[in-house]
Amino acid sequence: MGKAKVIAIANQKGGEGKTTTAINLAHGLSLQGARTLLIDMDPQGNSSGIFVDTDKIELSAADIFLNKTKIKDVIHPTKYEKLFILPSKISLAEVELGSLNVEAPYLLRDAISQVADEFDTIVIDCPPSLSIFTVNALVAANFVVIPLQAEKFSIDGIKGLQTTIESIKRRINPDLKIMGALVTQLKSNTVLTKTILPVIENYFPVFETSISSGVAVGESHLSRQTLMDYSDSAKQTKEYLSFVKEVYDGLEA
Repeated sequence: MGKAKVIAIANQKGGEGKTTTAINLAHGLSLQGARTLLIDMDPQGNSSGIFVDTDKIELSAADIFLNKTKIKDVIHPTKYEKLFILPSKISLAEVELGSLNVEAPYLLRDAISQVADEFDTIVIDCPPSLSIFTVNALVAANFVVIPLQAEKFSIDGIKGLQTTIESIKRRINPDLKIMGALVTQLKSNTVLTKTILPVIENYFPVFETSISSGVAVGESHLSRQTLMDYSDSAKQTKEYLSFVKEVYDGLEA
């Protein structure tokens, strides 16, 4: 693929499957043969905890913002040959006020530019807010993937995210594209689902693949594994692999 394609996984509402999507997309892309970097921009560090022991790492995403540390010094290998992680810790939450200067929205983009030629794909797990970290991810990204549930409260938050994306496209990153919304925790054949899916399509393109609700996702998190590692037979694993192929084909197009 050449120079890294950067994909931000964004939704300012929590509980929509954002971290699950980030870790499984990153692992899935690496299984497709793409040398992949997962960047955890969420101070909770949930993506990081799947791949590294965050208590034992010294440098994290916060150091890029606070200390202008080189990104190469913060990237860790994982047990997967083509997957690397730039981890986050709670110290990232301390950055918010300290970094609100004129350079603030560009810090992650500038850091990524140092390693863009070393990866095929970069996946950014954004925090569940429209914070400076989400803005940094959208400024750095080529594409946005929006995980959300087919329910009313998920729809209510779409307008805010859409406004933020359009503002960043207009002012800073005109090449940013919405790859699509990924419907997660889907309960098929309910009246609510059938009513809300067409509403989502009014705002964003929707991936053909959706992720059904089930226990495999939660169990994989508890075991600190991706779905691909946890169970190759689980319905959600097969769905995420199908979603990965959609994304991969979209990057190649």
